[in-house]
Amino acid sequence: MKRIDGFTLVEVIITLIVISIIAAVGIPGLGSLMANNQATANTNNLVTALSFSRSESVKRGIQVSLCAKSAAEPGNTICGGGNTDWSNGWFAFVDPNSGAAKDYAPTAANQLRSWAAPAGNFTMTGPASVSFTSSGDLQGGPAILTINYSQCTGQQNRSITIETTGRTSLTQQTCT
Repeated sequence: MKRIDGFTLVEVIITLIVISIIAAVGIPGLGSLMANNQATANTNNLVTALSFSRSESVKRGIQVSLCAKSAAEPGNTICGGGNTDWSNGWFAFVDPNSGAAKDYAPTAANQLRSWAAPAGNFTMTGPASVSFTSSGDLQGGPAILTINYSQCTGQQNRSITIETTGRTSLTQQTCT
């Protein structure tokens, strides 16, 4: 009698059951992993912008400000003024006259860099703008920017504290 190689029906069914169990356990964790990565990426973008603004102020020897955009349109370089919503994106500019006031639009020569609105379902709040002096210190005392995710699990919320020395620190916060 000739032997035929292959899998039996029982072996195939057991393999499918094992794969189904692994998928059922692993897929929910994948969603949480993706949300944590998005929270980290958005936070890192803002911390990068703060570090960039601070280093530019020291390099240029003049005040540099970072402010929340008034709207998320591409090319928008108007500070939101009293707007404390940073989820529209932000931009850095040379600010020789402390002009990060309501609806301030720096000249093209003063604009340094712009960051687009980050992706995701969250709120990002803080002061309307932060300004660094020529020595890299934060003008006006400490500031806190918070990022809160609407479908938060674990510790996806973030808080960025900017000390008067210009140093930033990051704290993960439990979802509420």
